[in-house]
Amino acid sequence: MGGREISTGQVIKVAVGTSLGTTIEWYDFFLYGYAASLIFPKLFFPPSYNPLTALLVSLSTYAVGFVARPVGAMIFGHLGDKLGRRTGLLWDLILMGMGTGIIGFLPGYSQIGFLALTIATISRILQGIGVGGEWGGATTWLTEYAAKSRWRAFWGSWVQQGVPIGLLWASAILGLFATFPSSSPLALLNYGWRIAFWIGAIAAVIGIVIRLALLESPLFERVIEKGEVSKIPSIEVWRKYWSKILLLAASWAAQNAGFYLYSVYSVTFLAGIGFPKSLGLLSVTVSALIGIFITVLFGILSDKIGRRLGMMIAFGFGLAFSFPYVLLLFSKSFSIILLAQTLMVVAVLGSYAIIPAFFAENFPTKYRYSGTGLSYHMAAPFAGGLAPIIVADLVGEKYLVNWWAFGAVFAAYFIISLIALAVLKETKGKEMD
Repeated sequence: MGGREISTGQVIKVAVGTSLGTTIEWYDFFLYGYAASLIFPKLFFPPSYNPLTALLVSLSTYAVGFVARPVGAMIFGHLGDKLGRRTGLLWDLILMGMGTGIIGFLPGYSQIGFLALTIATISRILQGIGVGGEWGGATTWLTEYAAKSRWRAFWGSWVQQGVPIGLLWASAILGLFATFPSSSPLALLNYGWRIAFWIGAIAAVIGIVIRLALLESPLFERVIEKGEVSKIPSIEVWRKYWSKILLLAASWAAQNAGFYLYSVYSVTFLAGIGFPKSLGLLSVTVSALIGIFITVLFGILSDKIGRRLGMMIAFGFGLAFSFPYVLLLFSKSFSIILLAQTLMVVAVLGSYAIIPAFFAENFPTKYRYSGTGLSYHMAAPFAGGLAPIIVADLVGEKYLVNWWAFGAVFAAYFIISLIALAVLKETKGKEMD
């Protein structure tokens, strides 16, 4: 492969490098989600603004990042399939760090009016483009290094650790600042949220340095040696594999929507029924920690029983649990709420562990960065970006009456993904080079 042998030690180095960078990217991305739910409706709108309208508008700026993700997948997929995986991954991390840093310095509505929200939206677009280039590159880089391993899905699941760890990091940081009294400068609504964004920008710089020390993908080096690098890979992959891209996007839509409903909207829902925000964030933090181990277990399971079956098991459980999950949140008991969050993590992070290997195995090396990135991010605007807005609009402030809409949206996305998986073919054991 590419004229050099790949050792397990080299695979581990790339696994650590990609997962660290992905963790930083997702920390920044999730941090904006929490801020859009808990901070921005109070900070970027006049006091007379209707609270529900402010929340919906704020969540809409959050959703803009999801719309930008396919654009990022196109841009960085082109760079990664033409100039190399490492090049694409360096530049997307730079873009993400810029967007996060700008948000941390934004004044509120009382200083510059709605211009603050406008700048936050532009910064969110930068974040979305950055994340759009991250996942396809990290997945491609790592799975190509592990192409000859029979534990390919296990190694690919390392990339996915960035999601629970990034979520854990974001919710823990904001949860910490939420414990400070409102009179403290470090209180969440004062400087606490800003410090959280500054941490993300600094971490991005550290991630760039780490990635500079890693080597290029051996399979991509082989494509260069054979003179097979595509001139316009992100366009060609769409022309040749558009149906597969759309099916793969639909196959993980449930995970994408379910994750943001569980991790972001559930905190808003819990606060709406009188459960403390700090404890709501803590329930997500602890369940995300447990999700790290669930991700590893499902990666190993997928290497045993196959990609499709592993994902269908996770989504089938999620479908059955959709309505019981929402009902358990009404208990207002932290232990029961934590149980509900953890069980939903089985559905959304169990399936997530399998996606890197499954998507990477569906495309040839010359199009892999573009193909995996587009398949992943095409679902984002209609799943993770749209689902919280749909639920927030349907439920409104009538949590006791309209709770069923929360469960119904969960169930609808699980059904969509199960149908797509029934059409797709198994890829376990497929040669990647």
